[in-house]
Amino acid sequence: MDISEIRILLLGDDNVGRTSLIYSLVSEDVVPSSSTHSNDSIRPTTDDISIPPEVTRARVPTVIMDYCGRQPMTPDEIDDLLLPMECPSPNPLLQQSRSLYSCIRQAHVICLVYAFDSRESRDRLLTVWLPLIDRSATTIPIILVANKCDLIDENPHDINEENREFFRLSMSKYSRIEACIETSTRTMKNISELFYSAQKCVLYPINYLQEQNKLTKRFKQCLKRIFTIADQDNDQLLNDQELTMLQDYCFGKIQTNDEKQTIEQLKKEIKRRTIHGIKIISEHRGVMTSALTYQGFECLFELYLNKGKYETIYTTLERFNYNRKLELCVPNAPEDLAGELSPSAIDYLTHLFHRFDNDKDSCLTLKELNQLFESLIDIIPPMSSSLSNIKHCIYLRLSQSSTKSPLITLSGFLAQWFFLVQTQPSLTFSYLFQLGYSYAISNIDDTRLPTRMTYICHVYGMPESGKSSFLKRFVSPTIYRIHHTEDLAEKLNNKAKAFLSSDYRSTSSYKPVKSYAIDFVRVLNETKCLILEERHSNEIDEKVLFKTANVNCFLIDRTHPRAFSNVATSFLQQHDYPRLPSLFILTKADQPSVKQDYPLPIEFFCRQHKIPLPIDYSAITAVSIYTNPKDNNQQLTTNTEHMSQSWFTSLLFRSQNNSTRSLEPYSPRGEQSRHQDDIYVRLGYLCVYPKLNYFANSSNDFYNTDALLKYSLYASVVTLGLVTVARMFR
Repeated sequence: MDISEIRILLLGDDNVGRTSLIYSLVSEDVVPSSSTHSNDSIRPTTDDISIPPEVTRARVPTVIMDYCGRQPMTPDEIDDLLLPMECPSPNPLLQQSRSLYSCIRQAHVICLVYAFDSRESRDRLLTVWLPLIDRSATTIPIILVANKCDLIDENPHDINEENREFFRLSMSKYSRIEACIETSTRTMKNISELFYSAQKCVLYPINYLQEQNKLTKRFKQCLKRIFTIADQDNDQLLNDQELTMLQDYCFGKIQTNDEKQTIEQLKKEIKRRTIHGIKIISEHRGVMTSALTYQGFECLFELYLNKGKYETIYTTLERFNYNRKLELCVPNAPEDLAGELSPSAIDYLTHLFHRFDNDKDSCLTLKELNQLFESLIDIIPPMSSSLSNIKHCIYLRLSQSSTKSPLITLSGFLAQWFFLVQTQPSLTFSYLFQLGYSYAISNIDDTRLPTRMTYICHVYGMPESGKSSFLKRFVSPTIYRIHHTEDLAEKLNNKAKAFLSSDYRSTSSYKPVKSYAIDFVRVLNETKCLILEERHSNEIDEKVLFKTANVNCFLIDRTHPRAFSNVATSFLQQHDYPRLPSLFILTKADQPSVKQDYPLPIEFFCRQHKIPLPIDYSAITAVSIYTNPKDNNQQLTTNTEHMSQSWFTSLLFRSQNNSTRSLEPYSPRGEQSRHQDDIYVRLGYLCVYPKLNYFANSSNDFYNTDALLKYSLYASVVTLGLVTVARMFR
């Protein structure tokens, strides 16, 4: 544990040997015989003794404080000692003892010392000292010290039994008494053990682990989360491989076969203590293979407690970033976090999805999603205050079950992570840490660098131009069945709700709504995440979530006469120059168009600004959604294990089996059904290869051999990473 120093305070009546204990520890010698009966006169000062870490068994700097002021004699004096420092004491004789309160508050552990041959000093522990400590510091651990045990001459057996009974009664009455030790400064009995026990009380406090001989509720919660992280196959068992991985992660690699045998020895001990702690998972030729249940995992740590292996317990907790109070401490996110997930993080999240997909239907039910976050998330990470005034309406890839309840697919699950890492990298870091990502890759040498996978598209258009339908259709074959994250969040617990709905804590009745749709597209055989953000013309100068975009999409409502005028104004108001790649879309293609009230025709405006000619689009038509435009009788065959199953992404696989795949992704003119289906894919191409925008300034560019060759070469060299060659075509 990360502790700068340990402060040990010795308290007790005069002449019980407190100062002699310090003298024996520091000098590593017995107290001089001339001072045997006046031990506390050796060093009648209150100076602190500092012990460097290299000479202590715990390897932690230690400060020993010996209170030598006036002793409290009556309950009234206790009350006076506990008055606030600024209040004057009515008793001037106690002014010099005012430092007792501050000493107790500064200490990490208190050693209460009484003399073995003085029953009065022992009784005053219960009547004066323990009540005083109890009222001034409620959580500080205490060690009872019976000093001068070498002075017992008559009936030593009876006195020892009486002393042990006193220890037992005191520990049962005061739960903060963690140890009782008999010492002697004449024979050096248990001197170093006393101060080492005091150090252990601070480094490994038992009161957070056990109460009334049972594991505390908080400790069980920590163990349950550690067990779930270590259970990589999610079968509610820890097999030998998982146990070995956990042991290696906490204590380092096991080097010898003797050390590996400790796992089998622990299993035998657990089996003797509980019949449900070990489960037989296979048997071959009389050799049985067993695994540890969660009940057995709890029993394992009870064994460590009973054997006093507190260091083993806290080392395990520390490796999973729990502090001495069993609070999870999430490390600060690096300042140079990029808004991209690493390949190993994507692999882990995919593995996590399949781990909690209990029915193996490639979807997570709301119950399974709750189980995932409830099992692994200890604390809900805070959301950035700059986003607290925005209500996010996010459309993800979902599926419908027979009960009509939404199921989140792998694409939808990963899409939410891509959105989260783009908007709040530190929040994503906290989630990944708590989900056990660092544990999973601890034994993997992952040197892969993250590549650019996420691209932002701003969708502009006047009200009722079809922006919401455009976003919904991106993630669903029908806009009437799509759910967004707010729909899911209403049926989830707080931990899962916080992941999908960042404003779940809000009590405000109204917030400005920002709509997004997130899914994956294929660009030259590479998977890219495309985030569509709905924008309005009056938001040009307002604070938005994504300050910059990779491509702009302008929706023109063909049924409204001022639709193109609104879009043209929004396009010309963009401050970036050269302007971002843009795509114009004529929505509501299933309805008759009206004449646009704008000085320039749409085609002339597009050619003037080197924009591809507008594409006809309808969000509700069912034409060519699941059929191949080249063969209407042939159903598409797609590999959808790692990709979403939307109609537009399915089209990307249509030429996977062809040996000669065309580098021409789109055609400005041609078959209308293909334009409509390829529209989101085209946005992906414009994001990744913005120069494509400049080869589409006329209706014949994609049929022009020279233009197509230029684009083909440009796309090829960028894909191969030959940036120098790519500059030739810019």
